[in-house]
Amino acid sequence: MLGIFVMLNNFFHDLAVALLVANLFVAYFYVRQAEGTGAESLSGPFIDYMRRITYYTLIWILVGGAIRVYFFMDYEWNPAVGRGQIPALMVKHVVLIAVVVYGIIVQKRLFARTTRSNA
Repeated sequence: MLGIFVMLNNFFHDLAVALLVANLFVAYFYVRQAEGTGAESLSGPFIDYMRRITYYTLIWILVGGAIRVYFFMDYEWNPAVGRGQIPALMVKHVVLIAVVVYGIIVQKRLFARTTRSNA
């Protein structure tokens, strides 16, 4: 039963990272399209909504990540060692961490951008 919980946690953790990336791409392109078209006033409420999604995904990334780290050796590292997948596992985690950090940076820039245009 624990294995199923860990597997689902890992799946939803990866899904949260994907949702974060998709959410930020949508918000970024929306703001870029809205600029100069007179729709800047719509950017504020939209970005606020997108920001909430970002915060919820970041919370799950932290919570799910803590669970994932706790069970990492038994459910990810040891099976990967047996199949020679350590380099792929390392690349996966580096990419996921980079995406989350980039997402936080983009979110902060969008917040500053929409705050300036709505002021």
